[in-house]
Amino acid sequence: LLRILEERLLNCSRNPDEPTPAVLLADDFYEIGCSGRLYDRAETLKRLTTERRQETAIRDFQVRFLSPEVALIVYLLVCADEEDGKSATWRSSIWQCQHGRWQIHFHQGTPVAGPADEPATFLP
Repeated sequence: LLRILEERLLNCSRNPDEPTPAVLLADDFYEIGCSGRLYDRAETLKRLTTERRQETAIRDFQVRFLSPEVALIVYLLVCADEEDGKSATWRSSIWQCQHGRWQIHFHQGTPVAGPADEPATFLP
């Protein structure tokens, strides 16, 4: 389920039939972008619904439950890029389930520092 929710957020600008990202983003949501810039909920909602996103693929998706209601998600996001062939970023999110509904509270993107060809397993 959490992978599906992450994919909905990644693809919401391409698929307007998906549920609005406002339902998935918690009121206290914030993001640290790949550039190091901080984004609040309002800025993130605007970017998710207006910016055209490249085709992406999720690899090495991992979930670690910090409690029954809180999950840390880590995955590699690979983007097709005309200029350099492929670019990739590590993504991490913290999701919380309240009243039977999962919402994302935090997200961070970090550029990969080397080849992204080898699978990673780092969450016990």
